[in-house]
Amino acid sequence: GVATLLLAAPVLAAGLAISPPTVEFDVPADGSAEVEFLVYDFTGDLEISLEDIPLRVEPTTVPVTAKEEGTKVVLAFYGDESLGAQVFNGKIRFLALTGGTVAMGIKVRATINHIAAGPLEEAPAPTEESMPEEAPIPAEQAPAPPTPAPATSLPVPPVPAPERATEFPIVPVAGIAAGLAIVITLIVVFGRRLRH
Repeated sequence: GVATLLLAAPVLAAGLAISPPTVEFDVPADGSAEVEFLVYDFTGDLEISLEDIPLRVEPTTVPVTAKEEGTKVVLAFYGDESLGAQVFNGKIRFLALTGGTVAMGIKVRATINHIAAGPLEEAPAPTEESMPEEAPIPAEQAPAPPTPAPATSLPVPPVPAPERATEFPIVPVAGIAAGLAIVITLIVVFGRRLRH
């Protein structure tokens, strides 16, 4: 019956937290910068991509294991000399994958100062809320520039207060809805039998 169906369904990730919730850092156009994040309450693969930031990030997939003190994830951001000096306001998207399926996601707001010779131009700022938010499932990943630039390190220390993303678990909700439909059907059937 219904109980067997619910027990056979896969369990989704219980939670995901990423610290810091916002970052600001410099990336040289002819180099790279490293930024450190702490991931909490999740075991599986994190798929990493950028939104409204036309730079390349590596790695794009990171395996993490839930630890009390968090799992350190270091991302490298590569500059692009063709973009010139700009400030990019966008998001770093972390999608939590369990069993190859996106369970939930977090977007970390990022301000990146792309440092190059020449005048500084402010990139248009997206008009969205300023806190991390649930990430949509991407249809495709943004294309990466063809060649990496030489690496230089500019570590940014993590802030200890993680933001938590919660997603409404689909399997229990579907089970409750199915159970409710069965109960309503039984009430209607017994109600008709009692009238006849």
